[in-house]
Amino acid sequence: MNVFPGGFNWPLFTALETGSFARAGIEVELAGDHRLHGADERSCAGNFEIAMTGFDNVVAYVEGQGQAPIGPQPEFFAFLGSATVFLSLVAQPDISSPADLRGRTVSVDAATTGYAFALFDMLDSAALGQGDYAVVKIGGMAQRFADLTRAQQRGDPIICAL
Repeated sequence: MNVFPGGFNWPLFTALETGSFARAGIEVELAGDHRLHGADERSCAGNFEIAMTGFDNVVAYVEGQGQAPIGPQPEFFAFLGSATVFLSLVAQPDISSPADLRGRTVSVDAATTGYAFALFDMLDSAALGQGDYAVVKIGGMAQRFADLTRAQQRGDPIICAL
């Protein structure tokens, strides 16, 4: 099972630690992929049976709109689910409202998937059109947070969408 690194994997870690998978006769090996679309590419190559990813990625790849160049994947499907608590906007301390993003740069995982669409909709609701800010594709949550931290240290005007 390929997973993005993060605390949201704690149920998997717990199940492995307590032997829940083994008692059910299921052998699970976790592999973390820090690249944004590594899970998608490596799953297509047959390296993993399961990839933990956002539902938006599944839809994008089934429709042939995924960020990584793997082509349409009609055999991809989603099962199980998660809460929406991961949809929050994290910004540098000087950003106190969406209006402060005008002329700034926002980072996203991929511009063609749901988290970016949610961000664009949020900013549109705050009267910011896509021409009012720049968008950079950085990668997964860990990469976006690291970029936010580096940008803040450099004094760059980048915020981070998580």
